[in-house]
Amino acid sequence: MGFSVGTLTNYIDQSSKDLIARSYFENRSAEYFGGLQTGIKTSSALQLLAVTAVPQADSACSFAASGTTTFTQRNITVGAIKYQDTLCPKDLRAKWTQILLKQGSNAENESLTFEASIADQLVSLVKEHVEVLDWQGDTASGNEYLSKYDGLIKIIDAAGTALDGNTGNVTSATGFISTNAIAIINGICDTAPAKIKTKANKVLFIGTDWFDTYVNGLMAANLFNFDATAWADYVLNVPGKNVKVVGVHGLDGTGRAFLGVADNFFLGVDLEGEEEEFKMWYSMDDDNIKYSIKFKRGVQVAYPSEIVEFTFD
Repeated sequence: MGFSVGTLTNYIDQSSKDLIARSYFENRSAEYFGGLQTGIKTSSALQLLAVTAVPQADSACSFAASGTTTFTQRNITVGAIKYQDTLCPKDLRAKWTQILLKQGSNAENESLTFEASIADQLVSLVKEHVEVLDWQGDTASGNEYLSKYDGLIKIIDAAGTALDGNTGNVTSATGFISTNAIAIINGICDTAPAKIKTKANKVLFIGTDWFDTYVNGLMAANLFNFDATAWADYVLNVPGKNVKVVGVHGLDGTGRAFLGVADNFFLGVDLEGEEEEFKMWYSMDDDNIKYSIKFKRGVQVAYPSEIVEFTFD
């Protein structure tokens, strides 16, 4: 009378060994920081030098000293961060994941066929975390993702000397929308102190959310008459302002923006690229596979008074 299959569950082919990773965003901000200080174990000073001199009339054979040469410091304090986990290959035996194990009771414990996939995803995850930390980090936050070191928002706000770029007194109720985006960006750029206005390496950091809105505003105003590929990677030059605007995930959702010369933004580490050093090994003590990433990282600005910041009124 035909096949009787009513008691069987529907078949799902689970034999594929292709592991599909979720998307991660990059640590874009640090690419545009012009300063790097290495060898930091806990805290290290940025050594700042400022010279002032007074012009004098050269009308007599004399020497009159005037002016000041001043040394000051701003410290970069790094957080020591690690990512570690223990993986038991035996946990994979009872599910479809058994096909990922090597043959042999010893071999299945000693290494995984997909170790490279774990390494790639973990390194990408670390970059995603430090992108947010570089801006939103707050050691007093109590948040396990944000408490590893202080980010640039907290550091610049604490200094209290950054210039107010909210020239239009825009409130959070109005927000950053396509109809006011151009005026807000221009206002931030115009607030830059005279000493940095002619600098070629000025960077305005905004969230990728603001960047999208800004591009929409340019298009609506019919000002999008330049190379369309220029903004494809969330980077474009502000028309007529000698400023590069960069959209970064670390500022997404914050409603904040920061402008300064690239050389004023510093990244502090112990060893450059250390956050990409992934170690994985088999532990004979407990038949587990373990991995570890360790690094130190922090941020700082040399001259907060040369930063323009935007905060909603």
